[in-house]
Amino acid sequence: MNKKLTAATLSVAMAATMAPAIMQTAPVNAASSAVQTLAGGAVAMAYVSTALNKMDNSEQGQQESLARTKEKTGYLNDSAAQARVQRILKTLEASPSVKRSYVVYANPDTEFNAFATLGRVMSVNKGALDTLDDDQLAYVMAHEIAHGEHKDIINGAKKQIGLSTAVGIAAGGSEGAALLSNVAGKYLSNQVFTMSQEKAADELGFKILSESPYNVGGAAGSMAVLRNKVGEHYREGLSQVVAPNNHPKLSDRVNNNISRMYTYSGNHVNVSNGAVYVNGDNIYSPAGSGRYTGEERAYYMAGKLARLYHNNQITPGSASYSGGTVTVAGQSIVSTPSSDVALQVATNLNNAFVKPAGVAVNAKNPVKVKQEKPKKVKQEKAKPVKAEKAKPTKGKEVKPVTKASTTKHTAKATKNTNTNDHGRKTIDR
Repeated sequence: MNKKLTAATLSVAMAATMAPAIMQTAPVNAASSAVQTLAGGAVAMAYVSTALNKMDNSEQGQQESLARTKEKTGYLNDSAAQARVQRILKTLEASPSVKRSYVVYANPDTEFNAFATLGRVMSVNKGALDTLDDDQLAYVMAHEIAHGEHKDIINGAKKQIGLSTAVGIAAGGSEGAALLSNVAGKYLSNQVFTMSQEKAADELGFKILSESPYNVGGAAGSMAVLRNKVGEHYREGLSQVVAPNNHPKLSDRVNNNISRMYTYSGNHVNVSNGAVYVNGDNIYSPAGSGRYTGEERAYYMAGKLARLYHNNQITPGSASYSGGTVTVAGQSIVSTPSSDVALQVATNLNNAFVKPAGVAVNAKNPVKVKQEKPKKVKQEKAKPVKAEKAKPTKGKEVKPVTKASTTKHTAKATKNTNTNDHGRKTIDR
C-alpha cells in the first residue's frame, strides 16, 4: 500500500469532528458522537476500498492473490493440463469484450469446479478438465472472466468487510495489511454471486465465447454436462454452498444459451429435445457416441451452423455430403452412419436454407419450436433414401448414389424427412 492510514490519522479526523461537540449538552453530544463515528468509519471504508482495488487491479496484487489461492487449493502437477488452461485463457483474452488481464492454473481437486477470485486469478479443478472438452471448458472459463469484467468479486469482498474490521485495517499499519490479506483469503472460501450476477456472467461469457474460435454450442453443452453430473443446482467457488433462490437452475442456463445461439445465428438455428432445427425445419437428431451424448452433438452441430449463418456463409444449396459426412460451405457439420442418412440431412438443410429466419427472442422469452412435437419420428419408422435400391423416377430431383461412393455430392431440395442416427459407432460431434 502506498499510503498507510495510522491510528493517529484516524484520531485527528475523529477529533476534528468531535471538537465542536465539547461545549454542547448531553443530547447534542450524543448526536455529535454518532456523526464522528460515521465520519471515522467512512474514512476507514474508503481506505479499505482503495486498498482492495489495488489488490484487484495491480500486478503485485495479482501475484499475491495467485500465491494465496495456490496455497489453499494446491497446484496440479500436470504440464499438459496447465498448458491446456493457459491456451484456452489466452484465446479468450483475445476477445474484444475482455478488457482486463487474467492468470489461470489447474488444481488437483477431482470434484467439478472452476472459480475466479480477487486479483483476476482463476483456477480450474482437475475434475472439470476431465469432464469437459475444450469448447465446453472455454465457456466455463469465459463465464469466470465475465465475473472479473463485471468486478463482481471485488465488489462482493467490499460488502463483506464490516465497519469495525475496516477501522482495524485502516489503523493497523503493517498489521492492517496482514488483516486485509486475511480478509481476502477468507472471502475466497465464501464468495457468493447473486442470481442477476450469474445471469449477467452467462450473457457476457457467451459473447466472449462467440468472439473466439470455439464452438458456441459449447455453452449449452457445458451446462448440460454439468446438469447431468450434479443435478439442477451448482455454484462455482470453493465452498459451493448452493442457494437455490439465488442461482439459476442449470436447465434454465442450458435453455438460455440455446436462445443466445439462436439469436447469434440471426434467428435461424435452434435445438429442441436433441433435434437441430433450421428456420423451423427439423433437420437431424444425432445419437450419442463416445464421450458425447446426442444432446451435446446436437449443440455442436447447431453451433457450427450458427457461426456460418452469423458470418453470412450460408447460401441456397450450400449443403453437401461425402460418404457419411455432411458439409455446409465446405465445413464439416456432422457425421452420420451412412451416405443415405447424410444425403437426407443435406437435403433437409438445403430445403431449410431457402426459408426465412424466425422471430427474435431473448432470455426471458426463449424460442419455441412449434414443429418439433408433431414431427417426432422413431428410428424404425424413418425411411431414408436407399441409394442402391432406388430407381430413377421422372420429376424427382434427388439422384441416388451407391454406398461405395466417396464422391462429394450436393443434395437438391426435396421433401424433408426427420432424420436421426441412433446406433452410430463413429464419433464426429
